[in-house]
Amino acid sequence: MAKRKLKGKDILLLLLYLPGINKKKNEPIMGKTRITKMIFLFEKELYKNFDNISSDSLPDFFAYNYGPFSKDLLDDLRFFKMIGFITEKYTNQSLNQAEAEEYKYDIDDDMGFSDEVNLYDIGVPNQSEYFLTNKGVKYVEEKILNEFTSEQKNILVKFKKKINSLSLDSILSYVYNKYPDSAENSIIKDKYMKQKEESIK
Repeated sequence: MAKRKLKGKDILLLLLYLPGINKKKNEPIMGKTRITKMIFLFEKELYKNFDNISSDSLPDFFAYNYGPFSKDLLDDLRFFKMIGFITEKYTNQSLNQAEAEEYKYDIDDDMGFSDEVNLYDIGVPNQSEYFLTNKGVKYVEEKILNEFTSEQKNILVKFKKKINSLSLDSILSYVYNKYPDSAENSIIKDKYMKQKEESIK
């Protein structure tokens, strides 16, 4: 059984640690947008199975230009990168529109750019994949892993496998159709809300 109340940040680290498609621990998660929608869906659909996580520690989401978005989650990613728990590796894949917008929000917060900034003028990187460093793996194994039941870990492994196997378009389509309030401010909602909803679970 779980021994103590954990925080939303612990779920982020655990999801990065657990295996997914390749069945190996610390399988990377591709892109901030995928991570953002992953944590949003965890809160909406899986949290009920995790009474060992304090609800007031979960990141807040709001309807943004490309669906549900959380500044709290971006802050968590930055924090874990800063202390050396998470690393970000650029791939040879370009950012899609939603990912570029979230990247822009991230640098706006750091540098105070206006909404009119042209991302490509400031050198937008390619898509990133996120995974734990050795320090992060050690922390999860020593401080987090044993605080979750086998059933909870199995739920998260299945969830990560599904999220990592779907295209980002499929994930966005599911989120927009299942949670239309979260997409009310999206400037691309017409594209995704016309697609057939696909099951995540």
